[in-house]
Amino acid sequence: MREDSQNLPLLDALMRHYDELVDHVRRRFGDKNFAHEVVHEVYVHVVNARPREQEGTPLALLKHISTCKAIDLQRAANSRNQWQESVDAVPDISQHHIDGEEVLRGKQLVDALENVISDLPPRCREVFVLHKLEELSQDEVATTLGISRKMVVKHMERAMSAIRPVWFGAQDDIGGAALREPLAARLPSGASIARGAAKRRVVRGIATMTAMLLLCSGTAWLVDPAYDTRQVATAVGETSTITMADGSRIHLNTDSEVRVESRLFSRRMTLLRGEAGFDVAHTYRSFVVQAHRTTVTDIGTVFDVRNLEDGARVSVQQGAVEVRSDDGQAQVLLANQAVYSRGGQLERLPDLDADQNGAWRRGKLYFNGTPLREAVRDMQRYLAQPILLSDARIGELRLSGEYDIKDVDDLLRVLPTILPVTVRRGAHTVVIAANPVAARNPSK
Repeated sequence: MREDSQNLPLLDALMRHYDELVDHVRRRFGDKNFAHEVVHEVYVHVVNARPREQEGTPLALLKHISTCKAIDLQRAANSRNQWQESVDAVPDISQHHIDGEEVLRGKQLVDALENVISDLPPRCREVFVLHKLEELSQDEVATTLGISRKMVVKHMERAMSAIRPVWFGAQDDIGGAALREPLAARLPSGASIARGAAKRRVVRGIATMTAMLLLCSGTAWLVDPAYDTRQVATAVGETSTITMADGSRIHLNTDSEVRVESRLFSRRMTLLRGEAGFDVAHTYRSFVVQAHRTTVTDIGTVFDVRNLEDGARVSVQQGAVEVRSDDGQAQVLLANQAVYSRGGQLERLPDLDADQNGAWRRGKLYFNGTPLREAVRDMQRYLAQPILLSDARIGELRLSGEYDIKDVDDLLRVLPTILPVTVRRGAHTVVIAANPVAARNPSK
């Protein structure tokens, strides 16, 4: 064995880290005897197959081989058990029904987890997979992705806030290993994530080198060329989502238009009209949105920007942004805070209700004691026909509730059952008037 270990560094590493490998398998599969069996199989595999050394530490490769071997052994054992049960056991109809329900529930839970994890921002998703599914420590995750440990903690907090309700529900129904295995099969592997991170580091290195060369020539401060520019628009009643190459997402609301510029050192958006939401992926390039004499700089967040007739409205769902007017005024906004920028001035708005903030992204119009004139202004954005109020006084009526932005017609149909108004639809306009019965009986 000593001669083999001298000729095969991987075998030497296995001998030195034998107990650590056993503990790695035990933590993931929950059985120490099984863990010893797996590591023994790894030893046999290394001696017979003599796998080629790869980039990275021998311990990382051995952990990967151990995990694969454990999964193979577990699958083989499950197959034998299923065959034996099918031969020896007389099926119990009620028990079979229960097993089927549990299998279905387990699949539904894994499907739900996969959907939530897939919707996470790319870097956040990678941190979760490496830490929770690959069981790397936070320091190992930081090293693999080339980010700070503080950013790993931040990404995990964001991931768990989205995943926790489904994750804990799944853990109550199926074991940790049984949950991780199907999830790991559906999501990117740790190896592919590491390769992607390595490629990103190369790109960042090239960009940094280019910046340094330009700086040395004294022209870097002038140069931020755009290498990709596109313009995207939506029609009245239509919404759309754009996914950028770096994983950032831009959500366009109804009747909106945005120009997207990918530059060497920055990502610049110009909201030409309407409203857009931004879910920003963290890279070395800054993310800036310009709208109606207002500049919004991302600090690490999810936020909305809406063009208005005389300015722009900015609201934040997660993280923080800096909002700056063209007169130089600046404010930092945190989650559920909003500001109105007009005439070079920044006016802080009341903090937003979490349900109201970004409701349009969920396909909803949300009103909470909103004056009818303001509610009509929001409805109008999703309807081609003009909506008119016959009397300014009914604009003071208050409307509450959550409604589907895809069916403003339905909201107009039920409006007379909510408020003392009538709704008349003509060929070209919709007119909302005071209910004559209510006008004659003001006490009602």
